[in-house]
Amino acid sequence: MNKHVVILGGGLAGLSCAYELQKAGQRVTVIERESHVGGMASSFVEDGDEYWTYDFGPHRFHTKDENLMTHVQEILGDNVVWAKRLSRIFLFGQLIEYPLVAGDVLKKMPKLMMVRAMLDYLWVRVQDRLRLRKFSDLDFESWVVRRYGWTLYRIFFGEYTEKTWGMSPKLISATWASQRITLLNLWDTIKKTLRPPTTKEGPRTLVREFIYPKFGGIGELARGYARKIEAMGGTVLTNAPAIRVFRDGMRVTGVEYGKHQRETIEGDTYVNTIPVTALVKALSPAAPADALAAASALKHLSIVFVYLKLNREQVTADNWVYLPERRITVHRISEFKNFSQQCAPKGKTLVCCEITCKRGDEIWRGSVAELTAIAEHDLITIGLIGKGEVLGSVVKKIPYAYPLYEVGYERQLEPMMTWVRGLQNLHSTGRQGAFRYNNMDQSVEMGRKLAWELATGAASGHGAVATGKEYFG
Repeated sequence: MNKHVVILGGGLAGLSCAYELQKAGQRVTVIERESHVGGMASSFVEDGDEYWTYDFGPHRFHTKDENLMTHVQEILGDNVVWAKRLSRIFLFGQLIEYPLVAGDVLKKMPKLMMVRAMLDYLWVRVQDRLRLRKFSDLDFESWVVRRYGWTLYRIFFGEYTEKTWGMSPKLISATWASQRITLLNLWDTIKKTLRPPTTKEGPRTLVREFIYPKFGGIGELARGYARKIEAMGGTVLTNAPAIRVFRDGMRVTGVEYGKHQRETIEGDTYVNTIPVTALVKALSPAAPADALAAASALKHLSIVFVYLKLNREQVTADNWVYLPERRITVHRISEFKNFSQQCAPKGKTLVCCEITCKRGDEIWRGSVAELTAIAEHDLITIGLIGKGEVLGSVVKKIPYAYPLYEVGYERQLEPMMTWVRGLQNLHSTGRQGAFRYNNMDQSVEMGRKLAWELATGAASGHGAVATGKEYFG
């Protein structure tokens, strides 16, 4: 008998799951809070006298799984270009390739600083090997210093991390470091910089090519899923936030949704891809007190995106640039025209400036004019643009951008997730549903694997996706 599966959240995990379930003959309904599908992997297009495409920061689809790559290309159809990755970090008044390239580093980094970094690294290794100093692997700072030394930690890791996350790296869990930094230590970095491994052998951070939609931005992947789901008879509802999730004991019985007019939908099985903390708070009857306390304790980082339209063909050749210096508010910029030439009109370009923040703080409350002024000032300050080049701006804000890995967050997360997993007919997955920082391909993989498990009853390993030590860059 065909089952009705209700999916909370229309991001890539929810949509890929819905697509595979619909293909398998299940009846699927996706409910999405926003007016569009895709979550952070969505886009919006300005298609008037000029064509502009806006993404929520830089997105590149790449994977070592050939089956997954074929699948995504099928969803996108002919609307695909292959792009070359170039990302750099702004340091010492210049752009340095990141991940590091030996020749570029030797040419651009101060020689004395390179010598100091090497000596510093060797001294840390001696201290660690002889146990002259105890290095903890509990927090981000200790984890990185143990493997790279203090000098490189300060230059490439500490300042940018503290700026991006708005807190001391001593307060960020080492889990973030072990997932984010594939290269084992400085020596491993040097070896892989001098002799880069092949795409299949090496870490994902070294991948140099990726696919991207020619038109419509990265959101075309999500829109492609939605079109195919509906063509097969499934339902995708937007402007439909989940308000309450009803349960009878440990079994979910329905979901109340809607912005102005409330409706209730019932299913046989439920898949959650909205923030798991929001799910726990929405349960009726309420979840146990310890689960609610955990949901309140676990936090997310928010992002403000400031898009500057510029009267020039190109600002840099980069897909994105990291800006670690504290004197600059913006922490990363991306230029979508370097993903696809169709993302901005000829002779003009669009730069997306990201500013991380906490919901309700000064940045979050900033007006379009105030945030535009900050972004424009930062780019002028570091010499990427000149005065008078900005033609216009757009500002967007995302409240639940990244799960915040504070030291000890696992003590809150694991008991809460254990209780959520006890809900007999609900499965929580994806970046938000698993409280896990994963990449686009992994979100798609999580959704597809869960769908296969629900359709066949055979274990798929969807819960293990994105739990390895791998750089999400």
